[in-house]
Amino acid sequence: MSISKLQSNQIELGKPIPFDAFDATGKLLLRRGVVVDNQSQIDTLVERGLFRDAPTSPVWDTTAEAPDRVPGTDRRPVAKKVSVFELTWEVQQQLESLLTGPGSADFPQRVHALAARLQHGFKLDSDAMLATIQMQHEGRYAMRRMVHGAILIELLMGHAGGSELQRQTVMCAALTMNLAMLDLQDELFHQSSPPSDQQRLQVNEHPAKGVSMLRELGVSDESWLKFVEQHHETIDGKGYPKGLVGAQICRAAQLLSLADRYGAMATGRGYRAAALPNVVLKQIFMDKDKGVDAGLAGLLVKAVGIYPPGSLVELANGDIAVVVKRTQSASQPVARCVRTYTREILERPRKRLTSEAAYAIKRLVPVADLGFTLDPALLWDEGFEVEPI
Repeated sequence: MSISKLQSNQIELGKPIPFDAFDATGKLLLRRGVVVDNQSQIDTLVERGLFRDAPTSPVWDTTAEAPDRVPGTDRRPVAKKVSVFELTWEVQQQLESLLTGPGSADFPQRVHALAARLQHGFKLDSDAMLATIQMQHEGRYAMRRMVHGAILIELLMGHAGGSELQRQTVMCAALTMNLAMLDLQDELFHQSSPPSDQQRLQVNEHPAKGVSMLRELGVSDESWLKFVEQHHETIDGKGYPKGLVGAQICRAAQLLSLADRYGAMATGRGYRAAALPNVVLKQIFMDKDKGVDAGLAGLLVKAVGIYPPGSLVELANGDIAVVVKRTQSASQPVARCVRTYTREILERPRKRLTSEAAYAIKRLVPVADLGFTLDPALLWDEGFEVEPI
């Protein structure tokens, strides 16, 4: 396989591209199936040097503006590792293109494809996928929240015993639950004051409005629509839009509500700092039998763990570490030390078993207190798939 230079007319607006596209260094810019809805975006990518695989050509296209050759090197494509962090970022970008672009005739199928991609990430490394909620903060808040909600749904329903297709349907609801308030959600994230009365009204109306928008986009799965409509109902009858009570709210919608609430508290907003994971879980569990069934609240604690992957912790010996793997003991996960008690920053994080007294977890630490950026690729040994370039 070799590489040839693309022209802008080889990408059709509003249609999934039928190939992967790379820059001149081999970095993936567009994954097969992404829809580009803006001509200026295509022009910008082509100017950067957009390449694709060309099986019919035996060598690099020397007539194109190919990267300079290095004497004595082999220009054949090499394998590229793609982490689950890249996978979730790509899903987030594709979701934004799908939800903010023109309507698509295959909208439901494309949302299902994104849910399936996230399920694939779980098969690679469920701990790394869960860590994206704590560690991945790029892109639009509204999109990130829905992707994180879908990740939590896959985790919770996996523990609850749902089939792959059942989980995928609820994940589709998670990926579209806030369709009717995307701009408002970004606005609320950045503003320094609580929601105004007008904003609260828009928030209260978004589940029902979202269902109407999804029907217009071709969603006919009544379960999917019900999950979206009920994801802010609470079993004490104080939710919205209908004030349903107890068993009137389906179990999947309660799980979706749990996932959404966890994501909101763990992320924070301009007027409200992000809460540490143990604080989030404590608050949700204390509200059991008010918002959701107590059994489901307990399921969240069990599935996520006291110290979920991606959490920053201080160990008994003073090391600062990142939790990377849950174990059978919720209080004793596997962690990797990123800064020693002497404040040395480690280029190669060291594995720590928190079941050992010297490395027992002393406390959770806000990520903002770390002072440097973490590279997930150094923390998770699994969580990768190999793709050809």
